[in-house]
Amino acid sequence: MNAVPTSLPRVFQPEPKLSAVPTQPSAKTRETIAPAPARTWKFLDRTTGNLQEVTCLQGCTANHKLDQETPIHPEDVWCCTASEDVYLPITEGPGNVEQFRVLSAFIRQEPFSRNMHERVPHAQVEIVDDHFMESLDPDGLATVILTLEAQLAKFREVHAQLTALREQGRVQL
Repeated sequence: MNAVPTSLPRVFQPEPKLSAVPTQPSAKTRETIAPAPARTWKFLDRTTGNLQEVTCLQGCTANHKLDQETPIHPEDVWCCTASEDVYLPITEGPGNVEQFRVLSAFIRQEPFSRNMHERVPHAQVEIVDDHFMESLDPDGLATVILTLEAQLAKFREVHAQLTALREQGRVQL
Protein backbone atom coordinates (compact mmCIF):
# COMPACT_ATOMS: atom_id res chain seq x y z
CA MET A 1 0.00 0.00 0.00
CA ASN A 2 1.28 3.50 -0.84
CA ALA A 3 -0.41 5.41 1.97
CA VAL A 4 1.35 8.58 3.05
CA PRO A 5 1.81 8.79 6.81
CA THR A 6 -0.07 11.70 8.33
CA SER A 7 2.88 12.47 10.57
CA LEU A 8 4.92 13.86 7.65
CA PRO A 9 5.24 17.62 7.40
CA ARG A 10 2.81 19.27 4.95
CA VAL A 11 5.55 19.76 2.34
CA PHE A 12 5.73 15.99 1.96
CA GLN A 13 1.99 15.44 1.80
CA PRO A 14 0.61 14.88 -1.71
CA GLU A 15 -1.46 17.68 -3.15
CA PRO A 16 -5.21 17.06 -2.88
CA LYS A 17 -6.92 16.20 -6.16
CA LEU A 18 -8.77 19.15 -7.60
CA SER A 19 -12.29 18.88 -8.88
CA ALA A 20 -12.79 19.35 -12.62
CA VAL A 21 -15.53 21.81 -11.79
CA PRO A 22 -14.20 24.97 -10.13
CA THR A 23 -16.13 26.29 -7.16
CA GLN A 24 -16.53 29.83 -5.94
CA PRO A 25 -15.44 30.73 -2.44
CA SER A 26 -18.33 31.09 -0.04
CA ALA A 27 -18.98 34.21 1.96
CA LYS A 28 -17.43 32.39 4.92
CA THR A 29 -14.14 31.73 3.10
CA ARG A 30 -13.70 35.12 1.46
CA GLU A 31 -11.66 37.71 3.28
CA THR A 32 -13.58 40.84 4.07
CA ILE A 33 -11.79 43.73 2.44
CA ALA A 34 -12.79 47.21 3.50
CA PRO A 35 -13.48 49.37 0.45
CA ALA A 36 -11.19 52.32 -0.12
CA PRO A 37 -12.59 55.57 1.22
CA ALA A 38 -14.27 57.84 -1.31
CA ARG A 39 -11.95 60.44 -2.85
CA THR A 40 -12.93 64.04 -3.51
CA TRP A 41 -11.22 65.98 -6.28
CA LYS A 42 -11.82 68.89 -8.69
CA PHE A 43 -11.71 69.34 -12.43
CA LEU A 44 -12.02 72.27 -14.80
CA ASP A 45 -15.36 72.08 -16.61
CA ARG A 46 -14.54 72.54 -20.29
CA THR A 47 -18.05 73.83 -21.09
CA THR A 48 -18.30 76.51 -18.36
CA GLY A 49 -14.69 77.13 -17.29
CA ASN A 50 -15.72 76.56 -13.65
CA LEU A 51 -14.10 74.20 -11.18
CA GLN A 52 -16.38 71.26 -10.41
CA GLU A 53 -15.99 69.06 -7.35
CA VAL A 54 -16.48 65.30 -7.58
CA THR A 55 -16.67 62.72 -4.84
CA CYS A 56 -15.78 59.32 -6.24
CA LEU A 57 -17.86 56.24 -5.85
CA GLN A 58 -16.63 54.38 -2.77
CA GLY A 59 -14.04 51.85 -3.92
CA CYS A 60 -13.37 53.73 -7.19
CA THR A 61 -10.23 52.48 -8.91
CA ALA A 62 -10.28 54.92 -11.86
CA ASN A 63 -7.22 57.08 -12.29
CA HIS A 64 -8.53 60.66 -12.34
CA LYS A 65 -5.10 62.29 -12.69
CA LEU A 66 -5.65 63.33 -16.32
CA ASP A 67 -9.19 64.52 -15.47
CA GLN A 68 -7.69 66.88 -12.89
CA GLU A 69 -4.92 68.16 -15.16
CA THR A 70 -6.85 69.08 -18.31
CA PRO A 71 -10.26 70.69 -18.88
CA ILE A 72 -12.88 68.01 -19.58
CA HIS A 73 -16.59 67.74 -20.30
CA PRO A 74 -18.49 66.75 -17.14
CA GLU A 75 -20.14 63.87 -19.05
CA ASP A 76 -16.66 62.32 -19.43
CA VAL A 77 -16.25 61.93 -15.66
CA TRP A 78 -16.96 58.43 -14.40
CA CYS A 79 -15.95 56.18 -11.52
CA CYS A 80 -15.77 52.41 -11.36
CA THR A 81 -14.80 49.62 -9.01
CA ALA A 82 -12.28 46.91 -9.83
CA SER A 83 -13.20 43.83 -11.81
CA GLU A 84 -11.65 40.40 -11.62
CA ASP A 85 -10.85 39.40 -15.18
CA VAL A 86 -11.24 35.81 -16.33
CA TYR A 87 -10.00 34.64 -19.72
CA LEU A 88 -11.12 31.59 -21.70
CA PRO A 89 -9.90 30.23 -25.04
CA ILE A 90 -12.53 30.89 -27.69
CA THR A 91 -12.41 29.58 -31.24
CA GLU A 92 -13.00 32.28 -33.84
CA GLY A 93 -12.56 30.02 -36.83
CA PRO A 94 -10.74 26.88 -37.93
CA GLY A 95 -7.44 26.77 -36.06
CA ASN A 96 -7.89 30.28 -34.66
CA VAL A 97 -8.19 30.16 -30.87
CA GLU A 98 -7.79 33.35 -28.85
CA GLN A 99 -8.03 34.20 -25.18
CA PHE A 100 -11.02 36.45 -24.49
CA ARG A 101 -12.04 38.17 -21.27
CA VAL A 102 -15.43 36.79 -20.17
CA LEU A 103 -18.01 37.40 -17.46
CA SER A 104 -16.52 40.29 -15.56
CA ALA A 105 -18.61 42.69 -13.52
CA PHE A 106 -18.02 46.00 -11.82
CA ILE A 107 -19.92 49.00 -10.50
CA ARG A 108 -19.87 52.29 -12.37
CA GLN A 109 -21.18 55.77 -11.67
CA GLU A 110 -21.26 58.78 -14.00
CA PRO A 111 -22.08 61.74 -11.74
CA PHE A 112 -22.73 64.23 -14.57
CA SER A 113 -24.42 61.91 -17.06
CA ARG A 114 -27.42 63.19 -19.01
CA ASN A 115 -29.13 59.90 -18.10
CA MET A 116 -30.31 60.02 -14.50
CA HIS A 117 -30.02 56.23 -14.03
CA GLU A 118 -26.26 56.47 -14.77
CA ARG A 119 -25.73 59.09 -12.04
CA VAL A 120 -26.30 56.47 -9.35
CA PRO A 121 -24.13 53.37 -8.93
CA HIS A 122 -25.06 50.69 -11.47
CA ALA A 123 -23.56 47.40 -12.59
CA GLN A 124 -21.79 46.70 -15.86
CA VAL A 125 -21.40 43.07 -16.91
CA GLU A 126 -18.93 42.20 -19.63
CA ILE A 127 -20.20 39.07 -21.32
CA VAL A 128 -17.24 38.64 -23.65
CA ASP A 129 -14.37 40.98 -24.56
CA ASP A 130 -15.87 44.50 -24.81
CA HIS A 131 -19.50 43.35 -25.13
CA PHE A 132 -21.35 44.71 -22.11
CA MET A 133 -24.72 44.70 -20.43
CA GLU A 134 -24.80 48.25 -19.10
CA SER A 135 -26.60 50.31 -16.49
CA LEU A 136 -28.01 47.37 -14.55
CA ASP A 137 -29.90 48.21 -11.39
CA PRO A 138 -29.94 45.65 -8.53
CA ASP A 139 -32.97 43.82 -10.01
CA GLY A 140 -31.40 43.73 -13.48
CA LEU A 141 -28.16 42.32 -12.09
CA ALA A 142 -30.15 39.75 -10.08
CA THR A 143 -31.85 38.66 -13.32
CA VAL A 144 -28.47 38.20 -15.00
CA ILE A 145 -27.22 36.18 -12.00
CA LEU A 146 -30.30 33.93 -11.99
CA THR A 147 -30.00 33.39 -15.75
CA LEU A 148 -26.32 32.46 -15.46
CA GLU A 149 -27.03 30.17 -12.49
CA ALA A 150 -29.66 28.32 -14.54
CA GLN A 151 -27.22 28.01 -17.44
CA LEU A 152 -24.49 26.82 -15.06
CA ALA A 153 -26.83 24.07 -13.81
CA LYS A 154 -27.22 22.97 -17.45
CA PHE A 155 -23.42 23.02 -17.85
CA ARG A 156 -23.16 20.72 -14.82
CA GLU A 157 -25.65 18.32 -16.44
CA VAL A 158 -23.60 18.31 -19.66
CA HIS A 159 -20.43 17.75 -17.59
CA ALA A 160 -22.01 14.74 -15.84
CA GLN A 161 -23.20 13.35 -19.19
CA LEU A 162 -19.75 13.85 -20.75
CA THR A 163 -18.04 12.20 -17.78
CA ALA A 164 -20.39 9.19 -18.00
CA LEU A 165 -19.86 8.86 -21.76
CA ARG A 166 -16.09 9.06 -21.36
CA GLU A 167 -16.20 6.43 -18.62
CA GLN A 168 -18.26 4.13 -20.86
CA GLY A 169 -15.69 4.60 -23.61
CA ARG A 170 -12.87 3.55 -21.27
CA VAL A 171 -14.73 0.41 -20.26
CA GLN A 172 -15.34 -0.60 -23.90
CA LEU A 173 -11.74 -0.03 -25.00
